[in-house]
Amino acid sequence: MNAEDLKRMKEERKLTTKQISELSGIPESTISRILSGQTDNPSFDTICALVRAMGGSLDEFTGIQSSADAPESLALVDLYEKMIDEKNRLIKWLMAVCCILIAVFVFIVLFDLINGNIGFVQY
Repeated sequence: MNAEDLKRMKEERKLTTKQISELSGIPESTISRILSGQTDNPSFDTICALVRAMGGSLDEFTGIQSSADAPESLALVDLYEKMIDEKNRLIKWLMAVCCILIAVFVFIVLFDLINGNIGFVQY
C-alpha cells in the first residue's frame, strides 16, 4: 500500500487532511505521517478507513480490480437488479392468485355450511 496512491486519491477528491480525519476517525497527525511516508507499515484497518473516507475502492487501491473493470461490474449489478425486480413482480402475482384461490375456497366452504341441503356437508 503506497502513500503516493493515497496522496493522489486525496488530491483527486480535493480533500484536506482535516476532512479525511473527520470522515475516517483517524487523527490528523496519523494521516499526515502516512501521507508523508513516515509511517512504514500502517495497519490495514487504517488504510481501509482512509480509502473509504476518500470514497475509493479497496479493490482498486490494492490492484485487485482496476477502474476500467468498474463499468462491467455496474452492468452486472444492473442486470441482477432487473432480475430481482422481475422475480419480485412474479412473487406478487403468485401471492395475489393464492389469495384469490383461498378466498374462493373459503366462500365455497361457508356456502356449503350455510346451505345444509346441498353440497358436501348435508344435515
